[in-house]
Parts: sequence; structure tokens; C-alpha cells
Amino acid sequence: MDHAYGYGLVSRFFHWAMVLLLLWQIISAALHYFLDDTPITDFFFGYHFSNGVLLLCLAVLRGIWGFLNISRRPSHKGGLDRLAALGHVAMYGLLIAVPVIALIRAYGSTRPFSALGIDIFAGQPEKIEWMSNLGGEWHGFLGWILFALIAGHIAMAFVHTYAWKQPMIARMTKGDERI
Repeated sequence: MDHAYGYGLVSRFFHWAMVLLLLWQIISAALHYFLDDTPITDFFFGYHFSNGVLLLCLAVLRGIWGFLNISRRPSHKGGLDRLAALGHVAMYGLLIAVPVIALIRAYGSTRPFSALGIDIFAGQPEKIEWMSNLGGEWHGFLGWILFALIAGHIAMAFVHTYAWKQPMIARMTKGDERI
């Protein structure tokens, strides 16, 4: 369980599993954007959809776990702490919205969709234009905003730990900032 000085094993597992998947997603998205149609892009982007579905599942489970631990978690008392909490809410929202938008886009296409070896849904007989447009316009845009928020999250963790001497990183690595 989480506690006032850090995060428990389950929270840390969710966090670091999502870190690895998000790293894969940013690499695959950047390769797709800058080096489309290369073997390395095909390798990374080939898992982009499955990893997105897995991230959506982990984000939902992590959110549920966070609500179950809300009274045990480190507090957010000051203005900067509340701003950090708002940033976390924005990241969670995007961690759910970005893959949901991709699923809507996929559902509106004529191609079947499967993830992790599981058939999710069949393709539509005809393309559903508004679904394709929604995904095409918003999935990438919100994905890049998510990655910008994540970069800020990482930067602030380092600022807190190394500049301000508040061992925030220990909360998510060792489970206790007092260590």
C-alpha cells in the first residue's frame, strides 16, 4: 500500500511499467513522424497499437489503485504541490483520452483491429468519416501534449530531488523519500 512518505510496490510497478511502454510509444511516434517507412520504424510502430491498448488498461487500473490509496498517499499541501497534482490529473486524463481516441479512429475504419493477439473489433463496411477525422486530428496532437507533460514531470522530479534537495524520486524508486 502507499503511505505518507512514498508509494508502495503496486503503485511503483504501475508507474515503471507505464514508463517503459511510454518510452516505446514516444520512440515509435517520433520514428513514424521523422523516418516513416523504414525497417526500424516498422519494428517500433508495429507495436504502437498494442502498447496503446496496454497503456490504457494500465492507466485505468493505476487510477483505480490510486483512488483506493488516496488517503495514504503523500499529501499535496502547498500551491506548488497542488499544481503538481493538477499536472498528474492532466497526464492521467491524456493517458486515457489518447488511446480512446485511437480506438475510436480504428473503429471507424474499414480495417479490423486487434491488440496483443486479441481481435478487438472487425472493420466497418464503409469508413465512418467523423471517427477517422477525430482520431486523425486529435490523437497525435494530444499524444505530443502528453509527452510534453511527461517531460515536465521528469524535469520537476529532478529539480525537486537535486536542486531543492527534496528526495521526490525516492518516493517512486525506493518507496520512501526518507531513505
